[in-house]
Amino acid sequence: MPKITLFLILFIAINVLAQNEDQDTTDVKRITWFAYPFAFYSPETSLAFGAGGIISFKLSDRFGSKPSSITASGYYSINNQYDLTIQPEVYLLEDKLKLWSKFNYGKIFDFFYGVGNSSPKIENDRYLQENILFQFKVQPKLFDERLNLGINYEFRRMNVADPRGNPFLESKTFPGSNGGTTSGVGVAISWDSRDNIFYPSTGGYYELSTTNFSKVIGSDFEYRKFIFDFRRFFSLPINHVIAFQTYFMIQGGSPPFYDLALLGGDRLMRGYLAGRYRDKAYYVIQSEYRIPDLVWKFGLVFFGGFGDVAAKLTKIEIATVKPTYGVGIRFRFDEEQKLDLRVDVGFGRGTNGVYFSVNQAF
Repeated sequence: MPKITLFLILFIAINVLAQNEDQDTTDVKRITWFAYPFAFYSPETSLAFGAGGIISFKLSDRFGSKPSSITASGYYSINNQYDLTIQPEVYLLEDKLKLWSKFNYGKIFDFFYGVGNSSPKIENDRYLQENILFQFKVQPKLFDERLNLGINYEFRRMNVADPRGNPFLESKTFPGSNGGTTSGVGVAISWDSRDNIFYPSTGGYYELSTTNFSKVIGSDFEYRKFIFDFRRFFSLPINHVIAFQTYFMIQGGSPPFYDLALLGGDRLMRGYLAGRYRDKAYYVIQSEYRIPDLVWKFGLVFFGGFGDVAAKLTKIEIATVKPTYGVGIRFRFDEEQKLDLRVDVGFGRGTNGVYFSVNQAF
């Protein structure tokens, strides 16, 4: 989302089928809803209105089974921009099969400053894009219930509806300057030992995935994407939690500019506009100190880290490394599943951002 100059949030929590402490099966069937309308203003979108929320539920009556969830958010602005994202994560067959997917449809102003870790600010940095994205991951459990191995598929069709004088797009310097279609399939393996998938206090989550984009399966561009996501959580005696994450993305071949590794956003390198810096290699190391029960249902989070992009991992430079730090407020709307509403204020080098969502950043 573009830099927000005014941000107004209202939220409504709805709990359906209240918890019955005497019957475990009643607990399994409980569905939790949480919804929040919002409005914001920025020079790019003008005034916009939207809503978001999450549905949490269990599909198994086995004790300790993992909750499934569907998160969604969307907005519409008075200058005819819109964006809709739906992200289900479902556990089937007594948690033996994990299904994860993401759908995004939108027409928004995005930003492109060129490629590299030192790309300068430019006057005409915006362009108008129309975007359809679909990702799907199927991961059955293997020999251990913590181990998942499966396949992932990614499809995206992006149209540069209006370059608006962006010099990089009008000069056709980079692949994808006119938009295009990407289609890729790959393998994903993960090890999940977290004690809670929404608010872990012990254990870890480790995932390796590869995706190959090829003209054989409908892609306009041929390239490869490798992602390493390492998360570890430690519980302190005072009920506080320390969380760490190390994230790498490495690409080979000729990816379009819009699918390069994008530094920034609401989960990695908070404080930087997503895509302000982009390249074929991206790394982030970040941590959080989480205080879940500060006052009533409110908690507090302090976060910090660093990261950067480069043409490849061997080209990473210490001189251009970028810091990120900030603070966040959490509102616990489901104590049993430990579901939180999240508001973060992040700062980077000469930049900042405000982020509003559900669940933790990682």
